[in-house]
Amino acid sequence: MKRRSFLAGSATTLLGACSLAPKAVQPALYDFGIAPPPATAVKLDSRIALAEVSANAWLQTPAIVYRLAYDDAARLRPYALSRWAAPPAELVAQRLRFALAQAARNGFSMASDGLPTDQLLRVHLEAFEQVVDTPQASRGVVRVLARLTSADRRARAQRLFRAEQPCKSVDAAGSVHALIAATDALIAQMLPWVASEARA
Repeated sequence: MKRRSFLAGSATTLLGACSLAPKAVQPALYDFGIAPPPATAVKLDSRIALAEVSANAWLQTPAIVYRLAYDDAARLRPYALSRWAAPPAELVAQRLRFALAQAARNGFSMASDGLPTDQLLRVHLEAFEQVVDTPQASRGVVRVLARLTSADRRARAQRLFRAEQPCKSVDAAGSVHALIAATDALIAQMLPWVASEARA
């Protein structure tokens, strides 16, 4: 009887200790939300295909990264308790697909679909980060290199696009919403360029 009581007491103590142990904190997951990108008046007359958006090596993870402009600006730092739901290139590609589909008069596809196309758009993501200028102020910065080629892969044009938006707060949430707005602003710059170069 004494042994049973001892074992029961030990089990109760262990269960109590487990319940008091700190629980693993799950990181907050972010994507671009449910609101679509702003509507555009630009119309694309050519059939456009989008290649998969590529990215620099440090942007091929779901980390939300920032750099302190006032303290070792060359160092990229990830937020520990927040991350993207997918690597940034995938989120940017999703946003760009939606905008191109809205603008294309004569059809839009992904290059991997293998459908007939007039122009192929390649986008390389070079920067997608929060720049913290001071402990009280930061901005979301997005930069891409866009290349437009004809259906037979002859180069037509290329251009570097950059956009930034101020963060409402110097934290992961502030970074996320600024980067969404900066991405939309960048796409708004890119679409008229695509339309113009595709007609050239």
